Amino acid sequence: MFKTRLLASAILALSASAPALAQDNADYRHLMFRESPYAPYRGIHPIEPEEAEAVAHYDFSYDAQGRVTRIAYQIGDTPIGDNGVFDTFIWFAPEVRIAWEDGREVHTYYGRSGEQISAHGDVYRAVYTLDETGARTALEFFDESGAPSQNAWGVHRYSWRPSDDGHIFENRYDLAGEMVAMRPELEFYEIKLEYDRDGRLAFMRNCGRNGEPANNATGAGIDRITYDLAGNFIRWQVYDHAGNAVEGNTPGVHLGEHLYDANGNKIGMRGFDRHGNVQTFSWGTVLNRVRYDERGNRVEIWNYDPDWNEIIRLQWTWSEDGTEVTAIRSLTPEGELVAHPAMGGAALLRFERDEEGGVSRLAFNADMTPFTPAEPG
Repeated sequence: MFKTRLLASAILALSASAPALAQDNADYRHLMFRESPYAPYRGIHPIEPEEAEAVAHYDFSYDAQGRVTRIAYQIGDTPIGDNGVFDTFIWFAPEVRIAWEDGREVHTYYGRSGEQISAHGDVYRAVYTLDETGARTALEFFDESGAPSQNAWGVHRYSWRPSDDGHIFENRYDLAGEMVAMRPELEFYEIKLEYDRDGRLAFMRNCGRNGEPANNATGAGIDRITYDLAGNFIRWQVYDHAGNAVEGNTPGVHLGEHLYDANGNKIGMRGFDRHGNVQTFSWGTVLNRVRYDERGNRVEIWNYDPDWNEIIRLQWTWSEDGTEVTAIRSLTPEGELVAHPAMGGAALLRFERDEEGGVSRLAFNADMTPFTPAEPG
């Protein structure tokens, strides 16, 4: 019974966004949130080919068995580098290609010019191991030379095994074989991933280093994730391992809320404490608001302090076709350039491209003099 249930869950998760087998591609404005690479890429907010000619979207290609073989992020047929939308949380390249082999699923990554690249650290190739039912049991990363490598979170290998109640345990290891946390800023070690009937992650439980329910240093032991009917990740809630509400993990809130427009663009984020009161995030803002252009590219973010005053604004400008960022500015509420830590202390970044596709980044201070990063240490 358990194996049947696990297999059904795996098939559901793998096929949830696939079109009928006779169709070889489909377009989606956004991707389903996935906290772990155990979950497959899934498209949400489907669009017709005519609309895909003018807006940012993910183009999914499928083989005759309905398996995803390629996903490209693009406007029309032109790849987009990175427009900073929420999907980029676990999306690391303009294009990913997926090869299906006997007992393996191999992902490779490609840049805007179609060249194979390393993504999210030193990951040139990502290789999933599949069991006899097609379920993922492990993932390993390799560099361009074929040697084992680590991603940007210090992970070389993921391993997954079923729990007795039909869910999934995940562990991660570095190149030395040592267990590592999910991400540097989220210290959950062994985790139990609980997916709902639609294959969406609903609970993530920290089992620590010893396989027992545990809290991290912030008091967090459980994350609960909620979605709306369109598949948007609208809310997370934080509990200790016994199920008591806490303000924990890096954001420092009990409940975080994502706000979306009708196209699935995330237009805001705010947090609340365990009593339902507005809670300031650990980085000092109480709300951010995001504006997008007609193509779905992010063009502006406003940030507000606990007194609801706008404190800083980030602004993006784009190439004429909407596929390349040309500049990023950090602005005061009055529209003056100001240094921003997210840009390393610069106030303006400009991106210049040569005929071969190379990109030069020019950084400036608020007075438009060239910006020089501070020496480390």
